Amino acid sequence: MRVVTTIPRDKARNFAASLTAKLSGNYSESKIDMVESINRKLKGWAAFYQFVDYKAKVFSYIDGVVFWKLAHWLGHKYRSRLKPLMRHWFKAPASGQSKTWVLYGKTNLGLFSGAILYRLVGHGKKRFRWRLPEGNPYLRTDGHNGNPPF
Repeated sequence: MRVVTTIPRDKARNFAASLTAKLSGNYSESKIDMVESINRKLKGWAAFYQFVDYKAKVFSYIDGVVFWKLAHWLGHKYRSRLKPLMRHWFKAPASGQSKTWVLYGKTNLGLFSGAILYRLVGHGKKRFRWRLPEGNPYLRTDGHNGNPPF
């Protein structure tokens, strides 16, 4: 057994392949719903690898794959070239944040909303702290003499 300090390459490739498969079809889905489902996957993956060292390259790779696959998915969905799409929806979401896809429209439920594609790059490493439990959580201490009820 050894400590893993980086994200394994095969895990990153498999995750990129799963995102590519999601963005390779299903053009009837709303663009807002698609971005929100991609964001859920990206946030979950980032949370899983939040304590890992040396993740900037892998996160940059995943961001690049998702950015361009979403661009091609939008182009295919709206039968448009990428340049007009980028003029319309490629913006800075807020001051100080990097540019990404900022989309507005209706969801599949008919509600008008907006979605911003989540970026993995820029999320630093969190510090891991080991905490011991205050007591044994498997012992029952509910007023009985301290004896287990067997």
